[in-house]
Amino acid sequence: MKYRNIIGIVLLAGLSLCSCHGDLDIMQDNQLSRSNMWKDASDVITSTDGIYQRMRANFAQADINVFYWGEARVGDYMWGPSLESHVQNGNMIDVRHSTMNASTASASWSALYTTIDQANAVLKYAPVVSMKDAERSYAIGQASFARAYCYFWAARLWGDVPLVLVPIESTTQPETYPTRTDKAKVYAQIAIDIQAALDNAANLGADKYFATKDAVNMLKAEYALWMYSTQNGGDSYLTMAEEALTDIGISASRLLSNYASIFSRTNKCNNEVVFALNNNQAEKLLGGYYQYFYMPSNLVKSEYCQNPVPIISTQWWSYSQEFVDVLRASKTNNGDRRVDCNLGDGDYGAAGQNMTWPNKFLGDMSGAITILDCDLMYYRYAQAVMMDAELKYYQKDYSGALASLNLIAKRAYGRDNFYTDVTRNGVLEALTKEYFLEFPAEGVIWWALIRLDKIWEYNPSLKEKQTLNPNILLWPITASARNRNNKLTQTEGWS
Repeated sequence: MKYRNIIGIVLLAGLSLCSCHGDLDIMQDNQLSRSNMWKDASDVITSTDGIYQRMRANFAQADINVFYWGEARVGDYMWGPSLESHVQNGNMIDVRHSTMNASTASASWSALYTTIDQANAVLKYAPVVSMKDAERSYAIGQASFARAYCYFWAARLWGDVPLVLVPIESTTQPETYPTRTDKAKVYAQIAIDIQAALDNAANLGADKYFATKDAVNMLKAEYALWMYSTQNGGDSYLTMAEEALTDIGISASRLLSNYASIFSRTNKCNNEVVFALNNNQAEKLLGGYYQYFYMPSNLVKSEYCQNPVPIISTQWWSYSQEFVDVLRASKTNNGDRRVDCNLGDGDYGAAGQNMTWPNKFLGDMSGAITILDCDLMYYRYAQAVMMDAELKYYQKDYSGALASLNLIAKRAYGRDNFYTDVTRNGVLEALTKEYFLEFPAEGVIWWALIRLDKIWEYNPSLKEKQTLNPNILLWPITASARNRNNKLTQTEGWS
């Protein structure tokens, strides 16, 4: 399906759907109803495509994105404050140290539920509006995937969350002020929505800015591994993950030979990309969280500004020295070809000091300030390969796990059979190592560490905090959400 100008779409869809959104007190003008909106196929398709603008609007926020909602919480092993000695703000410090509270900006779920509300509207009206079967199937499939994807984020972040399955079209609806739903019911609904998306996969299309069959299967595999490893789901979830990964197909053929080209602003939606949210310079969209990694020009020797050092007004985050050493060692000792993309590194400082930064997702560096027009990536094919290795680890097929891991390793190190230790611990350590080396700054590592039960090793402060807060891996609910909806209770252990 051809990518549409999603800014225009959201203006139409937003006017049609909701007049006011708060932190889950999703209110709508009572005058908005099916009678003046959901008349024909174009209404449904426009609103379906608008779901993805709302999803993008959530994950492109300054304090809410895949980095803050995941990888930043790996903590001091990976991340530290700016190299320019710029003091991080309270939100950044709280996320990095897992000391969040009800005022933490990154804990807001408002825009996530705005996306869910629009998906709910499409799922309500697509079955009854007169339209071609293929169009109806497209709308139902896309909305089902988007709702499952958003609820998967919500349940992993907050545990019990409000499960709202109808659009908010009246302030008198009981769903306008919902209570938290047991996470088991939320996870069960995610599975239902994933299957609905797969049932309609033939009509989803191939546009990677929307759900494709591969994107749905990526979500299915990740969901299944999460349920098995963190929710005591049982072996049926391993079967579910295997189904999804078999459907995708695991081979080296879809891994780009040049790792850096995956993240290029000019090589968008390449063969390795599975699901991305469009970031188009012409539409003047925000660039995403990558801006926090790059340098102000006054700290960089002029000859290195924008070549190779990306320039932004302020650097807020940098890799920790410990993680920089890990990346350097992988290049020095093993010839890791990924490191030059994952680590910008050199004595480029105005005073000759060493500077490091994540050197991926670079935008347009032709001007004085970097314009971050690279896409926001949410699934890429290497994750399927890694999840296949992880699946086989859980199945105790350690040779099979290494076979998949070595697909990743061959690209990285240029050698066959890089990993050879077929013991349980050997495979676990190799899995953990490759998640760190393959996916830094992509928002993937935190979730893998939780699934593999390795987060406590890399962020031992979490274990200390867990004695006081059994829900330390979850997030608090914001005070603004609870002020707007007094039926919401705080996550146990958080203030």
